Amino acid sequence: MAIFILVFILLIAFLAIALLLGIAPISSKAKSRTMYVGATLMILIAVMTCDDIDMQTDLTAKIRFHTVLIFTIAVGYFCIAVAYMEKYNTVKRKNQKLEEAFTAKEQEKVSILLEQQNEKQKALLQGELEWLANKIKMFTEEEQKAILACAYAFAEHDLIVTPSIVIQQNDICSQQDLIYFVCSAFFNMGKKRCDIVSFLYKVFPLYFPAGESVLAKKMPGQERVKERREKENN
Repeated sequence: MAIFILVFILLIAFLAIALLLGIAPISSKAKSRTMYVGATLMILIAVMTCDDIDMQTDLTAKIRFHTVLIFTIAVGYFCIAVAYMEKYNTVKRKNQKLEEAFTAKEQEKVSILLEQQNEKQKALLQGELEWLANKIKMFTEEEQKAILACAYAFAEHDLIVTPSIVIQQNDICSQQDLIYFVCSAFFNMGKKRCDIVSFLYKVFPLYFPAGESVLAKKMPGQERVKERREKENN
C-alpha cells in the first residue's frame, strides 16, 4: 500500500511538472527533451508496475497497481503529445516566418512594378499631352490653356469637363484634323472611343453642331489614326 501511494504521488507530481513545463517560457528544444525523458521514465515505471502486478496475490492490490499502470501510460502519452506539439509549433512558427518573409518580398516586388508602371504611364500621358499641345497652337493662348486643362482632367482622372471658355472654330484646324489630333493622343493613352467622342463634343461644341451621334459616325478607327501618325513621324 505504501509503495502504491508513493508511486501515485510521484506520478501526480511529474504530471504537474509536465503541465508547468508545457506553459513555461523556455525553449522548445528544452521542453521536447524534458518530455522525452519523462516518457522514458514512464515506460520504466510501467515495466516495473507490470512485474509488481504479477507478484500480487490480493485482488485489491492488483487493482491498485493496474490503476498505477494506466495512469503511468496516460502520463507517458501526455509527455509524448507535449513533445510533438512543441515540435509542431516550432515548425509552424518557422513556416509562418518564411511565409511572412516571402509575402513581404512579393509585396515589395509588386510595389516596385506598380511604381514603374505608374512612372511609364505618367511619361506616356505627359508625352501625348505635349504632342496635343503642339498640334493646337493655331488656337489662341487662352483657348489652348482651356483645351489642355480639359485634356489633363480626361487623361489623369477620366473626367470630361466643359472648358472655361467657348472654343471657337479655327480656319487652320479643320474638323477632321481636330478629330485626328484628339483621337491620336487619347487612343495612345488607352481611352475608350465613346469617351473620346464625349470629350470632343463637350470641349469643341462649335465644331460639331450636328450632335454627338453624328460625331460618333465620323470618328476614324484606331488603325487609321495610327497609320496617319506614323506617316507624319516618317
